[in-house]
Amino acid sequence: MSWDIDGPHRYESEKVKVLEALKPHPNLKNIEIIAFGGFRFPSWINRSVLEKVVSIRIISCKNCLCLPPFGELPCLESLELQYGSAEVEYVEEEDAHSRFPTRRRFPSLKRLCIWFFHNLKGLVKEEGEEKFPMLEEMAILYCPMFVFPTLSSFKKLEVHGGTNATGLSTISNLSSLTSLRLGANNQVTSLPEEMFKSLTNLKYLTISYYKNLKELPTSLASLNVLQSLTIDYCDALESLPEEGVKGLTSLIELFVEHCKMLKYLPEGLQHLTALTNLGVTDCPEVGTHCDTEIGEDWHKIAHIPNLDIR
Repeated sequence: MSWDIDGPHRYESEKVKVLEALKPHPNLKNIEIIAFGGFRFPSWINRSVLEKVVSIRIISCKNCLCLPPFGELPCLESLELQYGSAEVEYVEEEDAHSRFPTRRRFPSLKRLCIWFFHNLKGLVKEEGEEKFPMLEEMAILYCPMFVFPTLSSFKKLEVHGGTNATGLSTISNLSSLTSLRLGANNQVTSLPEEMFKSLTNLKYLTISYYKNLKELPTSLASLNVLQSLTIDYCDALESLPEEGVKGLTSLIELFVEHCKMLKYLPEGLQHLTALTNLGVTDCPEVGTHCDTEIGEDWHKIAHIPNLDIR
């Protein structure tokens, strides 16, 4: 169900009448609602209809959380919310008014994507062991106030936008994380030291468009199963931490791209025997220092079989 986001304003009553006239399929699996401007959804969008729904996608709706609580939908596997109200602080409020207070919350949810909720503080107001037991993948984009809860089954995370240091530090609550992408943050100059300490299962890490990031934490050394590290478009980054790099004993590939202030590669690279691929692109000083056999950093990378430095 879609309305023109930039179209002429229509009265709420007209939108509701249109929706009330519809009848859902008895085995409805997927719902997508775009730019609904009413204050309430039609009466047929109720708990009984949503019991079998697997996927919900809601974009730019005035009151997107007026549906029955998402956490009570037993089959819901994918939930995507975009451009929400500034009044929304949690994806789901506390369970006090729930019709099923003892039922596990979000029992089947595997994927969660949230865009542009500027005052969103977290997933649920009260954490508990019975919430999000199956959640594996999450994207939090441009939600600067967001704080990550403790999640035991979680594997893949993407965080974009100006998330503050407090929010970034709570990524350490995701101890089973295997893939992390951080992007588009112009505020922070350094990442919290505690951020990586608990991420002992992390295999893939990407940091992109952190324009004012000057340094990486030494806790990078905690990532001793990390296989792939990509750092690009970090304009203020001058160096990689010596102690942090030494701990990356499982690293197979390292890509550093468009980091124009980066001056040199760390000495610890020469001890990373698993490293087989190194790419350095548009990092002028590093490129000069890595000239084959004559560059002052050549001894650090001579053992790496696949080099792409330009």
